[in-house]
Amino acid sequence: MQIEVRPLLQAELDDADGILRDAFGTLLGIDMNDDTEVFRTRFRAQHTVALAGLVDGVLVGSTLVTLWGSVGFLGPLSVTPRMWNSGVGTRLVGAATELLDARGATHQGLFTFPQSPMHHWLYHKFGFWPRYLTVIMSRPVGGEEPVLGWRMSAAAPASRQALLDACAAVTDSIHPGLDVRGEITAVLDQGLGEVVLVGAPDAPSGFAVCHSGAGTEAGSGTVYVKFAAVRPGPHTAAVFAALLGACQGFAAGAGARRLTVGVNTARHEAHRHLLGAGFRVDTAGVSMHRPNEPAYDRADIYVLDDWR
Repeated sequence: MQIEVRPLLQAELDDADGILRDAFGTLLGIDMNDDTEVFRTRFRAQHTVALAGLVDGVLVGSTLVTLWGSVGFLGPLSVTPRMWNSGVGTRLVGAATELLDARGATHQGLFTFPQSPMHHWLYHKFGFWPRYLTVIMSRPVGGEEPVLGWRMSAAAPASRQALLDACAAVTDSIHPGLDVRGEITAVLDQGLGEVVLVGAPDAPSGFAVCHSGAGTEAGSGTVYVKFAAVRPGPHTAAVFAALLGACQGFAAGAGARRLTVGVNTARHEAHRHLLGAGFRVDTAGVSMHRPNEPAYDRADIYVLDDWR
């Protein structure tokens, strides 16, 4: 059996997507054939690399590698069930970590199942260690949600670069080198949703990258906050409340029934705020870190993400 790992080809996207849905559906015992989209949207994004795992020339698995400046993460990683425990997953993780190292990601991570020793053992071999739980939370969206903040898609093209740089300044203030301009550009260029901002027009104090509806990572009837951040400071909690309200207003305007977010529970104040705002946990995973350090998973940090 010859295992090969190489970049995923565009012609292989349908097969890779099918393997992912089959693998996670088999593992979790659920139907994964919904209208969410991960592979195609991330494949088109310049900050993401897709890796293919082949056995004797046949595609049997893949993983995505996402680069947020100095922070990078891998996943989802999937292998067709008939090839589980064949070494394909190990080769994919090895190639992903090599890529993250080569691209300068000094803090690396992933999201996996907290109850699965098999997954923990796989990632331990490459220096990933479990830390706090990451919870996926949601709340219903009402028709009268307030419209707060403003939206980057409405900005003049000449001012977009300045706004992108301002968002990078927010993330850099949270963790040196953290940069999600690729996520922002992917949403705007591919029409996946919206980027909502709060604070001064020329220097936003917070922003959220939102996917909306079918064909995105949200799915029908949902707005999913892929990433959100608030600049640390004396009024951080109030800014976070305003940003969350802006996300709720966007979701209502988009006709969504639910607003979904992810948060690492080490970010205690953000987690508590979400609970107080009516969000409830839908599912939980564990974040694994390489090296075994918190990065921006700290109690006073207001960031929403989940590394899925």
